[in-house]
Amino acid sequence: MKKKISDETIKTIAASFLRQAQKYGFTLNDYLRFTNYLLDEALSLTGTIQKQETKAIYDFNSHKKLPIETERLIIRQVVKKDLSIIKEWLKDKEGRLFLLSRLVHPPQTIEEIFESENNILGLICLKDKTPIGLIAYLDIDEYHRKAELRKMIGITKERGKGYGNEATKAWIEYGLFTLNLEKIYLTTINTDIKNIRINEALGFRIEGLLRNELIIDGEQHDVLQMSLLKEWIINKNKMEL
Repeated sequence: MKKKISDETIKTIAASFLRQAQKYGFTLNDYLRFTNYLLDEALSLTGTIQKQETKAIYDFNSHKKLPIETERLIIRQVVKKDLSIIKEWLKDKEGRLFLLSRLVHPPQTIEEIFESENNILGLICLKDKTPIGLIAYLDIDEYHRKAELRKMIGITKERGKGYGNEATKAWIEYGLFTLNLEKIYLTTINTDIKNIRINEALGFRIEGLLRNELIIDGEQHDVLQMSLLKEWIINKNKMEL
């Protein structure tokens, strides 16, 4: 049986389209025309559309400790001398959002994040030890067993190669089975379909869309929150046994 797409996912995708349509100056008639075209395209694909469910397979016996080694990467603990290169990564558009898209007011600096005992930062490196990105658990709540996941590939030429997903999968195993987290959540202002599907494939589900939650460079942005629960991963594993 195919898994039903949640209402929140559909609403988020619709809201993302609406923002783009408003920039083009859509009228009511344009929305109706778009709906008709969308239905025509969907009907033409009947039988070929497949729901993308959780693809990531997590190792329940994994008790990874830093440094973590994957097929192509090494994730080691961030040390103070790494902050200079991380600050360079934070200057471009994607890097800036690593900090600015957090629901923390006032926004924290990378130094403040590094110095907090409630955060764990990992430097994503290639096998030759070249740093290419940053991944983190922030605001770790030991009582409720939850934390916020943040990730960034800082080197522009290394984006789009799957390094982010590879690092995130290993980091999730580290969080669930070493740190014993019960819930991992993330927030992003990037609410396009591709971003949602990537996170869903890792096991995340949409919790909600916070409208006009943040102002960045004078522009209001919606914030999408997604979460992954350990019990979902455990239940999925039981169903596949």
